[in-house]
Amino acid sequence: MMLMPQPSERTESGEKFSLGPGFRIVLDPRCGFPEFRAAKLLREEVRRAFCAECPIGKSDVPPEGGVFLRRTEEGGGYRLRIGARGAELEGGGAGLFYGVQTLRQIVRQCGAVWPGMTVRDAPAFPVRGFFHDVTRGKVPTLATLKELADRLAFYKLNQLQLYVEHTFAFEGFSEAWTGKDPLTAEEILELDAYCAERRIELVPAFATFGHLYEILATRSWRKHCELEIDGSRPFSWYERMAHHTLDAADEGSLGMVRKMLDQVLPLFSSGRFNICCDETFDIGAGKSAALVKREGRGRVYVDFLKKIIAYVRGKGKKVLFWSDIILQTPEYLREIPEGVQCLYWNYGKDVPEAEIRTLAGSGVEFLVCPGVCGWNTMMNLFENSYANISRMVRFGRKYGAKGVLNTDWGDFGHVNLFANSMPGMAVGAALSWNPADARGWRELSEAYERLEFGAGSAGLMDALTGLSRLQAGTWSDVVCWREARLLGVREAERDGRRLLAMDDEAALHGYRRALEIERRLAAFPCPEPRRADLEEYVGSARGVALMNAACLALKKYAYGAEQTPLAAGCGGLAEAFELWFRQYEALWRRRNRESELYRIRDTIRDLCGFLRGCGPAE
Repeated sequence: MMLMPQPSERTESGEKFSLGPGFRIVLDPRCGFPEFRAAKLLREEVRRAFCAECPIGKSDVPPEGGVFLRRTEEGGGYRLRIGARGAELEGGGAGLFYGVQTLRQIVRQCGAVWPGMTVRDAPAFPVRGFFHDVTRGKVPTLATLKELADRLAFYKLNQLQLYVEHTFAFEGFSEAWTGKDPLTAEEILELDAYCAERRIELVPAFATFGHLYEILATRSWRKHCELEIDGSRPFSWYERMAHHTLDAADEGSLGMVRKMLDQVLPLFSSGRFNICCDETFDIGAGKSAALVKREGRGRVYVDFLKKIIAYVRGKGKKVLFWSDIILQTPEYLREIPEGVQCLYWNYGKDVPEAEIRTLAGSGVEFLVCPGVCGWNTMMNLFENSYANISRMVRFGRKYGAKGVLNTDWGDFGHVNLFANSMPGMAVGAALSWNPADARGWRELSEAYERLEFGAGSAGLMDALTGLSRLQAGTWSDVVCWREARLLGVREAERDGRRLLAMDDEAALHGYRRALEIERRLAAFPCPEPRRADLEEYVGSARGVALMNAACLALKKYAYGAEQTPLAAGCGGLAEAFELWFRQYEALWRRRNRESELYRIRDTIRDLCGFLRGCGPAE
């Protein structure tokens, strides 16, 4: 039997508990409504597994042949004992909830016969979170966000951060969010309540310094942008990622941020607020140049940062912010107010230790923030993600991090589909709960496969892992080619020419092998609750194949490579892309609002138009 997370202590007894007709769940008298809701989650799991009746009651006497939930002192730990006559679970409010998730995992794998065992378990990190981009192309439906909360709770995560730049319906900012299907205040209130019932803290993460491209490109607010804005210039994904910083020398910039903060600060029950303030690349490149020349880039950054911190703290919130910019001038860490938390991000598989050591040595509180590594690809880079998460967790434990925040970004339109990030989410949850878990990617992914897709799914994650290795050409290559060719974005031209170093044979192999994996995935049996996931995997496999083929064509016909295995068939490739994109649109709409799907469509349309003009006549 596989559990995620792996309990701190687990001892098998050799006994068996068989659920019979009298099976029931009993709460002790100290249990309240939260424990009742947890008991209902367990009951639903039992019903899905074998359609058994499962009444819930209250008593101070453990039931014969059932499950007894005993509330003890507060805390996140729990103790579970399963014997021949039933199961007893005890812990504080959070601990009981997490113990119920362990029981749910046992039900999924063992059905009506549970193995006897004693489990003593507690989390290693007090904060175990997932950070989800809902702003750079894809805005999930409220139902999808609730599904995400359910999945986080199942793997014992206790924090969800939703990242927003412009996709909240701010009053006075409709120029920025029109056509992008923003979240509303009422939806946030409903999601906050839903998360709270699942022991998840919904923490706001709003851009307040950098990453404000959509707002700063509007006629009303462009005056506060560090760079002069050409209102006639077409939208660019590349520029949205690279040029998006407020003018720190303009007092009106802080007024704009306050106007946004005043609308969202009251919505969240959380006592935390992530002000982001990352990747402020353009400080000093435009309007603040004189100030930066006089005081220094680091000084200008930290002074504006502290103004935002002071405002949010004045509203009674604990502040979090990304550490990448302040670590360029780490001497300013001493100016960060006590209790403010730095979020250290790094997504490489060989994360260096030095910057984490610097944060720890400065005395500031910090979280380590690895990633599920799915941005700009059709399938997540699973093995890179595992290496990144495990290394970051290890360093976080070594240097006293307050928690782990596993990230899922959107970048160029957020083409990566929801299901593809869930294995990395579960691995982050497992290792942030129990860093001593020695299982590697293969073992952890098998556990995820068994828990989510059942015993008949053996080999599913192996197939997906194989697919993730085949991406010689990616969505970002296509985007950079288009934006350089059609929009004249010079930086995109530089990055797009990375295709010249692409291994042609690897791309051709990836194309063929991804189509084989697509056929294999389509044949997997799948329980109904996860059918949408499997369909997303199938669509992503064809996407991997087509991205490889398109990048081979771009390498030859857009960048003039002399040798490439793909010399013909571009018209057929264009049609294959168009047929695939019709399927992709349906997958997108199942879990997301329309949001910026039109921009992905425009890119596919332009790519197909280019392909039809390439190669010999067909």
